[in-house]
Amino acid sequence: MIETAVIIANWNGKKYLKDCFDSLRTQSYRDLKIILVDNGSEDGSADFLRDNYPETEIIRFEKNTGFCFGYNAGIKKALEDKAVSYILVLNNDIKLHEKFIENMINCSQRHPEAGSIQSKVLNFFEPDKIDCVGIVLARDGTAHNRGYGEIDNGQYENEEEIFGANATAVLYTRDSLEKTKLPGNNYFDRDHFVYYEDVDLAWRMRLAGFKAYLCPKARVWHVHSATAGKSSLFKAYYLHRNYFFTVFKNYPAGIMIKTLGWRFLSYVQLVFPVFKKEKRKTEFVKTCGKGKVAVAILQAWGSVIANIPSFIGKRRIIQKNKKVSRGEVRRWLRDYKVNFFDTF
Repeated sequence: MIETAVIIANWNGKKYLKDCFDSLRTQSYRDLKIILVDNGSEDGSADFLRDNYPETEIIRFEKNTGFCFGYNAGIKKALEDKAVSYILVLNNDIKLHEKFIENMINCSQRHPEAGSIQSKVLNFFEPDKIDCVGIVLARDGTAHNRGYGEIDNGQYENEEEIFGANATAVLYTRDSLEKTKLPGNNYFDRDHFVYYEDVDLAWRMRLAGFKAYLCPKARVWHVHSATAGKSSLFKAYYLHRNYFFTVFKNYPAGIMIKTLGWRFLSYVQLVFPVFKKEKRKTEFVKTCGKGKVAVAILQAWGSVIANIPSFIGKRRIIQKNKKVSRGEVRRWLRDYKVNFFDTF
């Protein structure tokens, strides 16, 4: 009776797999199945796993189906086994502490009201630096990695409630996934393809009445943005597009209008020096150039308009299943926030 499944999606990430799978083999918790979803890799990832980690079940697609579709396929496969109660979603570019899985499951059992458990994600190359300890929200609705870039001085050592979990290394319960999935076994909304899919799921779980907790004893080391790059046009497009998907599906109407007003200010700040003496230059602009980034954003807006019928239908489902008040949503936005002006 295996009650825990590990799901990893991979696209041309062979160079990261040894660290990840070696650390899975040394886990103190052994009662698990491991499923890797290979999204059309051309670097021999699947053959490498078959030769070196034969205990891994491989689901292989001929092309890159995206982060969301890939993970959904793995989750669906895992949940076909009725004994599976926990799903651990992991990026391929991480290394796990030997008691990672044990600590995550113990934390979940201490907090049965939680649908997700957030691990302590540290930088792979600078292990004293934090990569993520949860999701925080700005007034404009953008989501940010809590603690990102901070030196780890023990400031996040409490097992505490957070808004939601980042999907770099997260535990979800079967109950929370089954009660918040969208039609078609759509756990992570596949329309997102990649980025903001974990924020969207965090919102759905919160609205459905589930909580999220940080488990600081469960540590992983992460190569940040290894697959898509830290500041590619690909990333710029999906971040901007999927932000709107997330806000339109999950925010209460009145709060959404205010949130989009703040979002307008954030776009103004990209162009004019409104809040600071010098104009903001994002990593995307520095790397790709303002013109190319502007085109990517406009393309993202075009996709948002084209997808209006889809996310209106999903919004109806999400809001129908909502079990919390608007006041509770306001509390989240107050308690789990990052300063809007600190995001520039």
